Amino acid sequence: MNFKSLILAAGKGTRMKSELPKVIFEVAGKKMINYVIDNVKPLNPDENILVIGSGAEKVKQAVEGENVVFALQKEQNGTGDAVMSAQNHFKNYSGKILILCGDMPLVTTDSLQKFIESANDYDVAFISVDMENPTGYGRIVRDINNNVIKIVEEKDANPAEKQIKEINTGIYLVDAEVLLKKLNEINNDNAQGEYYLTDIVSEGAYAFKADNPDEFIGINDRKALSIASKILWKQRAEKLMQQGVTIMDFEHTYIDENVQIGKDTVIYPDVFLQGNTEIGANCIIYPGVRISNGKIGNDCEIKDNTLILYSEIGEKSTVGPMAHIRPDTVLKGNNRVGNFVETKKSVLGKGTKASHLTYIGDAEIGESVNIGCGTITCNYDGVNKHKTKIGDRVFVGSDVQFVAPVNIGNDALIAAGSTITKDVPENSLGITRAEQKNIEGWVSKWKAKQKSVKK
Repeated sequence: MNFKSLILAAGKGTRMKSELPKVIFEVAGKKMINYVIDNVKPLNPDENILVIGSGAEKVKQAVEGENVVFALQKEQNGTGDAVMSAQNHFKNYSGKILILCGDMPLVTTDSLQKFIESANDYDVAFISVDMENPTGYGRIVRDINNNVIKIVEEKDANPAEKQIKEINTGIYLVDAEVLLKKLNEINNDNAQGEYYLTDIVSEGAYAFKADNPDEFIGINDRKALSIASKILWKQRAEKLMQQGVTIMDFEHTYIDENVQIGKDTVIYPDVFLQGNTEIGANCIIYPGVRISNGKIGNDCEIKDNTLILYSEIGEKSTVGPMAHIRPDTVLKGNNRVGNFVETKKSVLGKGTKASHLTYIGDAEIGESVNIGCGTITCNYDGVNKHKTKIGDRVFVGSDVQFVAPVNIGNDALIAAGSTITKDVPENSLGITRAEQKNIEGWVSKWKAKQKSVKK
């Protein structure tokens, strides 16, 4: 069957209380409009039409790179008006139009496929579902033979109709020619003074009754945004657990859809795994960790309250607690990056360790290097960034400053408290210290002087 998808994404979303258009709000790490586009893609529509209006440019930016064409709804006068705004895209089309809502990210490709197959022989079809709390939704009115008569919106429903639990999801499949004809027949004689798309439904229309009401939650406010996100996070956690991942508390674990996790990895609560993050097998990710677009090798341990961004952690490494791994950091493997260590745009060779209270920026560090507590690579001169290069098996004492650009040879030793401004050859000691001076009896004299001043 030939069809085009028509996605309604023009609404401002007044109840969101935001300057942003509703459809670009994120649900479980992804903009809701992108869910809708991605869920219809596998069905191979002839064209994807996106009706935009409020915040049109921001919506265009959100779907940049997607294979969509745009139709502009200049004024928001209802769902019927939104479809009318796109009629030039299907007025000479001989197939069907699948109408979707841009604020329904939970609808699955499988459900849409079943609907299309079931509704193929009808000129007008839509998806309905039984909702335990139908408040806010249009109700499906049927006759005594259970045939659909009409859809009545909440504000226009009488008390008896408001008791109906079967609701309209807002998803339609309509013959293009029939749709154009019915759009020309509808009016705005209703409680909201809008053109309702529901008015295209009359006797003879087909209602495909879906099983899962959770799929058809419309995101109209921030509460619904939270509910939808929780549903998606739970689904992802359940899928990962079926694949051999241990998730300690799936209700408090937040995993984006493109994240990959290996078998026997353990994820503690309050962990955020975002973007295209990859985590290997046999890892432990402790509470409070956020990893965005990171790659974690096998057998790694990421300790509490660690932040990893756009970086790669080699196998058998330990990071944290409370470490900050900034973009373009590469740990080659078997590394130890401890508490209050910050790295940025740096490579640490295999076996290199920086256990605590250290900043490593714009650096290339070799294998089996020990970075002492309080070490700083002074990479910024106020105008430009400079690189620190440290060879293999170097021992760096505590409280060392490397004033880049500077090169440290293999097997060198940098004495604690040194400020290194020049290259240190291999197998050499680098040391900068002022001469220590002890003045005996100075403290007693100073205290006596302070007492006399107070008197």
